[in-house]
Amino acid sequence: MLAVYTELKNAQKVKQFIIKHNLLNNDYLPLKEFGYIYFPITKKFKVPYAKVVNTKFPFQEKEKELNVDELLKGKLSTKERKLIPRSQEIVGKIMILEVPDELRSKEKIIAQAYLKTNKNITTIVKKDEIHSGEYRLRKVKLLAGKRTKETIHQENGIKISLDLEKTYFSARSANERLRIAKLVKKGEEILVMFSGAAPFPLVIAKNAEPKIIYGIEINPLAHQYALKNVSLNNFDKKIKIINGDVRVALPKIKRKFDRIAMPLPKTGELFLPDALKKSKKGTIIHLYAFLSEEELSDERKKVREICKREGYGIRILRVIKCGQFSPKTFRMCFDIKVV
Repeated sequence: MLAVYTELKNAQKVKQFIIKHNLLNNDYLPLKEFGYIYFPITKKFKVPYAKVVNTKFPFQEKEKELNVDELLKGKLSTKERKLIPRSQEIVGKIMILEVPDELRSKEKIIAQAYLKTNKNITTIVKKDEIHSGEYRLRKVKLLAGKRTKETIHQENGIKISLDLEKTYFSARSANERLRIAKLVKKGEEILVMFSGAAPFPLVIAKNAEPKIIYGIEINPLAHQYALKNVSLNNFDKKIKIINGDVRVALPKIKRKFDRIAMPLPKTGELFLPDALKKSKKGTIIHLYAFLSEEELSDERKKVREICKREGYGIRILRVIKCGQFSPKTFRMCFDIKVV
């Protein structure tokens, strides 16, 4: 096999050269022998610090990465394989598989293929029901791998322990949580309404320098995970988690906040008056909603009307599109400043 060899001290320089000139044979691994290293190459070429030889010894083949499409050939038709969404949500070591109705009878075959191609995934589930109820929970069905719905998810420098069926959580909101954290100024006092297992408080505590963060969550199971996660990430002195209804718990907190996050997209505006009562001049409120672009203008008016009715002047600084809920519906955040 055609190869280029050099002394080990020149290995990095030679490797960079052959990669730059598209000479490296990526089907095989380099070989070390008697103080030299041999790189398999695709054609003869003059390489600085090295010599080109036609070797007689074999190179070890690289282990080829498994591909879902290739694994499903012969099990699904070409048309069926095209129906599988390529982007899947991953929470910790659990993949939440989107399975079209047309492929329901083959969902376990598809799950096994994804399990084989993802070394960091130990469990594959699918959404069995959409988020619903007071706690916005969802049911998932185990399809492959370990029979568990609990995992530890890592994002933005923090760890979040959770059960997919016991608390609302979206891994796809990681960038939005970090965006909010980067807006936080040193010494801010922050309120997170509907804080769940505490992803927003934790990301803010890790990536900013707030004075204190309060989180309020009505779901007692999510609250238990939040307490666990605050300790897991060593933020017991920075984050205070309260279990209860926002409308009952909030009046008992005798302070106003510099920043209030309201990550409850479906009915968040119903709690805007409660957030306003805990704001002051200069407070920033992050209000979330599921909207189509056509609904955006009406939602702006609704937000302004609520604030005016409550006797607060506000300015909508920006509206951020921070996720897709369905083909025409997006998760949007209104960054609102109390003036």
